[in-house]
Amino acid sequence: RFRELNAFVDCSMAELSRAEALTWLVLWRDTKDGTVRTSMLDVARRIGTTRRGVVDAVAKLEQRGLLIVVYRGGLKRGMNVYRVHPLQKPPG
Repeated sequence: RFRELNAFVDCSMAELSRAEALTWLVLWRDTKDGTVRTSMLDVARRIGTTRRGVVDAVAKLEQRGLLIVVYRGGLKRGMNVYRVHPLQKPPG
C-alpha cells in the first residue's frame, strides 16, 4: 500500500487542490478489496469541507483518472462506491 501512496504523493498530488488531495487520501485509506464505500458527507466531515466541495473534488479526481465512481448511491440507494488509483492518466 505504501507504493500506491508514494506514487500518489510523488506523481499526482502536486497538481491537486487541497480538497482533491484530502478526498483522495480519505478514499484511499478506506479502500478494501479494491473499492471503498462511503458518503460524500462523511468525507466532507473528515476533511473539514462541505459536501459540495467533495462533490467537486470527486468530479475532478474522476476527470484526472485518479478514481472511478463504480456506483452512485443516494437516498434509499446506499453509499457511493469508488475505485481509487494513485497515478493520473495521461492527457489525451
